[in-house]
Amino acid sequence: MRRTILCAAAVAAFAFHAWAQDHATEGEGAGAETPAAAPEDGGPRRWQVTADGAIRMHDAPDGDAPVIMTLAGGTILNNLGCARAGKHVWCNVQPLRGRARGYVLAGSLHPARGPDGTVPMGSDDSLPRARKGDFDASGRIPCAQVRGEPMGECRLDVARGDGGDATVVVTFSNGFKRMLFFIHGEFVRADTTMSGSGFDTDWRLEDGLHIIRVDDQRYELADAVIFGG
Repeated sequence: MRRTILCAAAVAAFAFHAWAQDHATEGEGAGAETPAAAPEDGGPRRWQVTADGAIRMHDAPDGDAPVIMTLAGGTILNNLGCARAGKHVWCNVQPLRGRARGYVLAGSLHPARGPDGTVPMGSDDSLPRARKGDFDASGRIPCAQVRGEPMGECRLDVARGDGGDATVVVTFSNGFKRMLFFIHGEFVRADTTMSGSGFDTDWRLEDGLHIIRVDDQRYELADAVIFGG
């Protein structure tokens, strides 16, 4: 596993360098921009907004298209693919926790470095690995299944990706299972079950402990679950 992670980091570093070389001439004009690949084609998994001020996310790859929202400098966005539209390259993006999708100019973005120091390239494989039962670690965490119930213990299995991505499978004592999805070291949502859609959530990180509510369920897990160590 360690060798796999090191190889992945080396590939990411090479891909990041290649992306930087391709985009080194962006400042010379929009015509020099090269569309970056989507993650499924080996491109950056996420972008970071590099502009000093806020940028606009449009509902179409056009500066005159309606604005969905503004994004502050430093915002992390999921990469849904980039393409040239007219004189500019636009990237289809989505905030980590938002369901809204939209387009921003590629020149305002840079491949995002994860909390673990890597620049994740390509699709995250933690979910398909978790579905196959291919986990990196197991343990037990505090949990509660219904509102008002005292915290008990649940089994935890985790499949880790790079860049702070992970899929955590929590199993309650009655056999009920819930998948918790982490992106860029942050909890973003859970899978859909009979108890809810997985988007009715609260999350905060306190002294390295993820405190999570999904529907009526509660979970507490250490940052080391996501990153290892």
